Order: sequence, then C-alpha cells, then structure tokens
Amino acid sequence: MEQLYKIEISEYLEELGKELDITPKEHEEIVKSYQAVGDWLSKDSSSLTPYNPKILPQGSFMLGTIVKPINPEDDIDIDLVCKLEKKPIAWTQRDLKMKVGDRLKSNSTYDRMLWEHKDGENYDEGGRRCWTLKYADVAGYHMDILPSFSSESLTYLMEKAFSADSELNEHDLQALAIRITDTEKENYSTDNNIENWHKSNPFGYAQWFLQKALISKRKMFSLNESIDPVREYEKEKLPLQRVVQLLKRHRDIMFSFDEFDCENRPISVIITTLATLAYDRSENLIDAYSGIVARMRSYIEDRFNPETGQYEKWVANPINKVENFADKWIDVKQKEEYFYLWLDRLEEDLEKINYSKGRGLQYLNESLSKMYGKEVTTRVFVNNGRKKMDLREEGHLKMAGGIGILGEVGTKVQKHNFEGDFEK
Repeated sequence: MEQLYKIEISEYLEELGKELDITPKEHEEIVKSYQAVGDWLSKDSSSLTPYNPKILPQGSFMLGTIVKPINPEDDIDIDLVCKLEKKPIAWTQRDLKMKVGDRLKSNSTYDRMLWEHKDGENYDEGGRRCWTLKYADVAGYHMDILPSFSSESLTYLMEKAFSADSELNEHDLQALAIRITDTEKENYSTDNNIENWHKSNPFGYAQWFLQKALISKRKMFSLNESIDPVREYEKEKLPLQRVVQLLKRHRDIMFSFDEFDCENRPISVIITTLATLAYDRSENLIDAYSGIVARMRSYIEDRFNPETGQYEKWVANPINKVENFADKWIDVKQKEEYFYLWLDRLEEDLEKINYSKGRGLQYLNESLSKMYGKEVTTRVFVNNGRKKMDLREEGHLKMAGGIGILGEVGTKVQKHNFEGDFEK
C-alpha cells in the first residue's frame, strides 16, 4: 500500500475511532459520578471509613478503549473497583459485599439506582461480583462497583508501576492484585481467609497493556493519568488504544444481527489481550491495525489437558499465566467458532480497505459502513468533506496521485472560483 494512501486511510480510521469514543462531556459526567460515590463511601460517618475506601476505574475506561454502544438507548458500562484495606479477621466475601451494598443503600439516590438496575432483580445481594448503579436514561451509563480488599501498599505500588521509568518485576506486578467477591464460589459466605478468595489484577493488566501500547516516552502521560481517579479526557489515543476500539466496534456490528447469539460473541478481554500481544508498535494506524489482525490468531495456544486427554484453546492472562481467558470455549463451542468466524470476517474486510486504492471514496465509504455502521461512517465522511472544502477554499487541497483521495498530501488541486473555471 502506498504511503500517501496509508496516511489518508489512517485519518479516516482515526476519525472513526473518535466517533466511537465517549465525548468530553460524557467523560466529565462519569468522573463526577464515581467521585461522588467514592466520597459517600469514605465520609466520616461511613462504616467503611476505617478501611480507607477508594473508587478506582478499571477495564476499558482505565485502558482508554471504551466504545459507545451501537444503540444510543443502551448504557455505557463503566467498571470500577471499590478498594478497601485492613480486612477484619472475621469478614467473609459476603460480609465485604454486603457492607459496601449497605453503605450505598443508605443514600436515597444510590438506593434508587440499585433498585432500578434490572428492576431490582439484584437489589438484595448485588450481581455475581458487583453492585450496579443505574444512572438516569438521559445519562446513558451504569456503573459496576467491585468490592475488594488490597494491600495497604497498593497506592504506592501503582504510582511506581505507572511511572515513566517503571521496571516492575513479577513480584511487584502480583502485589497489584486485589481480592474480590464472587457469589458463585463455594466459600463465598464461609471463608474468612482472604488468601482463598478469588484474586484479580486489573491494575497489573492495565500496566501491561499501556506499557505495550507506548510508542515513546513522550506518551507516558497515558500511563500516569490512567490511574488518576480524577483523570483527564484523552483526546489523543495511542495506536493500540484506537485499534482495540475499532476491533470492538467491528465485533459489535457483526454480532448485532439475528443470525448470531450475541451472548457468545468474542469477549473484550480476549480481543484486547491478543491485540496487545500482536502489536508491533507501528505508529501508522492502518499498519498497526492490519498487522494486529494478521498476527492475532498466532497468539492463541493449543495446550494439552492431561485430565481430559485433549488439547484446549488457551489465551493466557498475561499477569496470571495459569488463567485462561478462553476457558469457556471448552464448554461452549460456539464461542470458539464465533471468534474465528469474526477474525475471518475482519481479515476479509481489512483486505478490501487495503486494496481499495483508486476505487474512490464511495467504495471506501461502503466498506467502512459495513464494518462500523452506516450512521457513524456517514458522519465521518460528511465532516471530512467539509474539511476538504475548507482546504480547497484556502488553496491547500491536494490529491495523492493514483489514489483518488483528496487531502493535505499529494498534488495540489486548483481552487474553484464558482464561475465555471479554476483559479490559475
């Protein structure tokens, strides 16, 4: 693919990514909302205050890979950790879960939000791991709050992990782990030994992802700000962050049709993990995207299970190698089938874009619409058209030779004077 064409295609993909992202206003409202939750949990009058409660973002909000839902009436899902310290000896997982839930319910606003999620289905005990606050329909998001205990040194370790000269060893990464609640565990209501609770490491995973995403030390702001509970809106994204957004939206579009059971579509953590492993730090977006898609399947392992005598697909958690993100593929074969079907479709769609040189904007528009949705793609092309018109009026519009796409690189296009002639 010619370099000028790569630049133009990357610009379209970048603009698509921006359309898929939450807006600065949405970001501001979300941060205000979870700050308020944190303030309520940590007030002097709170029964949780002795345990130093703190609300921290995790998941796609922390990674900078959040994607708005296709249907504007659907909620944006915000994942948060409620971090506590100094576990009382007698507390079980259920004690922790209920203490956080009771504190939320003691606020009339949060009590109503808990009830409004799924019409109160999880009001008494919460979900499997989280308490979910359903914000008003006009807000367009809900918050999943994960009760957890961590070491008292977690804040220090996170500051160290997300610093510019971070060189964490395996022990340091494991120290970022938290212990969480899970109603499906047999020891949920009985075991007060925290070492037996389920271990999760969203902050270790984020450190791994963002270190892989960095293309230079200049971009270290992404690491430093990712752990700040009052983080700034990221207008600029690293190529890997943008590619993960595009991958997730392609998945959402493909599995929005009735022919698929959307419950078995590829999950985000597998997509993000494989994309990160496959990323070669390309700065050009289309190079990064194409390379990641071409290499993703090579990072899916076939591991022999001596208990079953069979080989199983394995996508290892990079922070906990014994955890398989694809473990559900073993029992639900459709999950594995759907993943490879999606990857095949993705390769075909990218092939069309990579070799659409000279076919014009209409062909490119149609190709991207199938991948990311007609409405969002149309907005990008309309905005781009306006930008090109402004460039032409200013005398800066150019055409890349043999490519057929107008932009700021290539041969200058003469300004039209609207009197049937071009300015010389």
